[in-house]
Amino acid sequence: MFERAKPLWAAAAVVLAMPLLSLPAAAAASELRVISWNICGEAGGQRGDAGYCPYRNEPDKKVEQIAGLVSRHQANVVLLQEVCGIASDSHLELLKAALGPDWSFARADGARPDGRVDCRGSLSGNLGLGIAVKSRITGTTVTQTLPSDTTGKSKQTLPTLCVRTANWAGTRICTTHVLADPADPRRPQQIRNIKTAVSAGGLDVVLGGDFNLFPGSTDLRPLSGAYEECDSSGAKPNEATHHAWSNGKHVYRKRDHIFATKAGTGRRFTACDADQSLMDRTANEPDSGPPNGYSDHAPLIGYLPGA
Repeated sequence: MFERAKPLWAAAAVVLAMPLLSLPAAAAASELRVISWNICGEAGGQRGDAGYCPYRNEPDKKVEQIAGLVSRHQANVVLLQEVCGIASDSHLELLKAALGPDWSFARADGARPDGRVDCRGSLSGNLGLGIAVKSRITGTTVTQTLPSDTTGKSKQTLPTLCVRTANWAGTRICTTHVLADPADPRRPQQIRNIKTAVSAGGLDVVLGGDFNLFPGSTDLRPLSGAYEECDSSGAKPNEATHHAWSNGKHVYRKRDHIFATKAGTGRRFTACDADQSLMDRTANEPDSGPPNGYSDHAPLIGYLPGA
């Protein structure tokens, strides 16, 4: 865990503990410092709408926060979900400019249920997953791990994106996004498909993403049983990474995870934390005022030695 402030309490709801992160030293050559964040990059629109997400039409503000996280943690891996790419003013292209030439990028489209991949609102580019690594990418794999909808009603795709790199040649670095609907019968098979995709070839695995599944979930066991999860132990395990406003109440859940290949009987992760200061925790009513975060998700940050 990183150093953080004590939790605050409010009458209407628990105000989650805000991280007070001390600046780390530079990463060792083999060390992986991983940020995984669903930035809700093109989610819907106005205050009070069910799909509201802060700063939807201001990608530069989200990118500024991602770059700030990289700087504070001296991170060398960034895994992003619900991110726009390709277009010159998209999140990923802006992030390329912010991080500089030492970084390499990979991306994969993820279609909405209507089959469209274009980012909505005033945004441009395509929606999907993104990986940035402070290394040279030597291989990229995109696997469509969401089973087809047998009813024919949905054209949604949710891929798993993996890269191999020059600096960590023995590790496959991956990100994914799992179906949000708990009633969708495809979720268990999607998790099994993700496990197959990331474990191919017997390499070490680092996998982060928005899994839309909570700690202890039976559906998550193919991954949680096979790999170490960075926030599964410690002084504050399983911190909330998602805030929702439902029926006039705040709802906090852990939906985001970073997994890694286990290392014998010891812990592989040396630190892990959810930076809840970047998660919007305000009520979502038409008159709620400005947000106090940049996504409905908090970024999850994990440190681990390389393979």
